[in-house]
Amino acid sequence: MASIITSLNTTQIAGLSTRSIAGFGTEDWAAFSSDQIAALTTAQFAAIPATSIFAINTSVIAAIETRDLRMLGAATVRALTTDQLSVMTSDQLGSLTTTQIASLTTAQIASLSTDDLNAFTPTQFAALTSAQAGALTAAQIAKLQTDDLAALNVAAIKAFDSADIALLTTDHITALGTAQINALTSSQVAGLSTDQIAKLDSADLRALSSGALRALTDAQLGALGSDQIASLSNAQVASLTTAQIAGLSTDDLNALTSAQFAALTSDQAGALTAGQI
Repeated sequence: MASIITSLNTTQIAGLSTRSIAGFGTEDWAAFSSDQIAALTTAQFAAIPATSIFAINTSVIAAIETRDLRMLGAATVRALTTDQLSVMTSDQLGSLTTTQIASLTTAQIASLSTDDLNAFTPTQFAALTSAQAGALTAAQIAKLQTDDLAALNVAAIKAFDSADIALLTTDHITALGTAQINALTSSQVAGLSTDQIAKLDSADLRALSSGALRALTDAQLGALGSDQIASLSNAQVASLTTAQIAGLSTDDLNALTSAQFAALTSDQAGALTAGQI
């Protein structure tokens, strides 16, 4: 049986009560044309139940006004299919509220193309949860825009594993804020390449936790420049393992300031090799 929607013009559609909208079945929503979808008011859009949104044909999704899209409740947004999300325009995706962004399922996030994900604004990226950040694919992470990466909250940064961190470009590393660097775990820091390590500025290095610093390999420490070595706090120098101290090149060791040398523990001093001394 054909849906009554097929016999209604756009004026009649716009005149429907929100109660009528909420009562439409999936066969009714599947019958909407692009013009009819565009004719819906914001109040009507807000009334679309989560149990019916999936039935809207992907061919008419692009006709949804951004102001209408923002009216969808969290449960309704979560009910959108990955096919529906994939046909949304950049303007539509960029119009989603931070509450709507945070309500997306991990499957929805992972399904987004790199172009779709990059349609999100930094403000929207800041709303991503740790679970959503952890669901990002390798392709998505590698193509993140630097300002979007810089907007991620520390919980989201912590959700990246070492393989995810390894995917970041040197531009990505430069874009990270000190709070994000401070949030890096030992395993994440261990995933940094020597090229990435070399891009950490003084403020970022000083933001590394002692645990993360102790996770650096000889190769990673060797990638640090003299200015980077000299920027380490006395507490950070004192936290280095004896193996790390013994692994420093003479140039790296000589980059330490007198204050940093004074911070060396007796165990660290005892680990110095004949070549270093």
